Amino acid sequence: MAVPTDYVFSSGTCLKSQIYQLIIDKLVAAGWTDTSSLASSDFVVLKSTGNNGDKNLILNIRDTNASAANSVVSTDYCVMSYRLQDTYTPGTTGVAGTFGRSSLAWTALYLAPVSALTTTLAAATPINYKVYADASKIILLLEYPYATGYSPTLIYMGQPDTVYVTESNNRGCLTGTTNNGTTASSVMICNTSDDQASATAPYAIATSALLPSKNPNGAGKYAVSEIYYGSTTESIRGKLDGVLCAYNSNLLTGDQITIGTYTYYVAVCASVNVLSFPSLALLVRIA
Repeated sequence: MAVPTDYVFSSGTCLKSQIYQLIIDKLVAAGWTDTSSLASSDFVVLKSTGNNGDKNLILNIRDTNASAANSVVSTDYCVMSYRLQDTYTPGTTGVAGTFGRSSLAWTALYLAPVSALTTTLAAATPINYKVYADASKIILLLEYPYATGYSPTLIYMGQPDTVYVTESNNRGCLTGTTNNGTTASSVMICNTSDDQASATAPYAIATSALLPSKNPNGAGKYAVSEIYYGSTTESIRGKLDGVLCAYNSNLLTGDQITIGTYTYYVAVCASVNVLSFPSLALLVRIA
């Protein structure tokens, strides 16, 4: 698959209990394959060679929380979990495979902006979503019924296309979320770039953007920014393709901003605990 130049989101509606399967289905449709040889122990292990065909991307996910409890599919709970593994070798059919990080803990991923593992949202709740998926990543924007009082959630999982270092295999795969992330203004990345010693576990890498102190300006123009990630030791590593952000002022979810011939949808996301991105006001392209 060629590297995308446009990231246009499609819209749909599903039940809260169907979001987990939606993630899997969208990735599989985009070229990922579930290679898990024993789902009861390895859970879902999605693999892809990425948009350039030169990676060994891995997303290891399950429908339960980090303690392996309360499925987001069969219960009203809202927390699934993931692992950014570095390698996975399937076993024979019905036999557990081998992970490179065999003792890696699971990380919580909230499908609703709730503040605690024990907070529930009815499984039959209809959720409006906007989604983009390709052979490298999935970006999922979730919007909840007005009566819930919940603002949107955005989840970013996979390998961005704009990378300024060499990253082989799954080293550049990352996960970011607008609520209950792991480290403020940071995504979790699988590993270091190829020019550095490998890390033993995923780690937080900071996101940044060029944001004004006010939106809009005196002429009614809104400034938006691309989102970059890097660290003081590694400098800039890449850009979160497919998502823009804006200073969260005078914007509402559902607003649309035109940039050239492109139309972007604004989501002012929930502020619950830790935010991975530089701002709660995020934009995705719809036309």
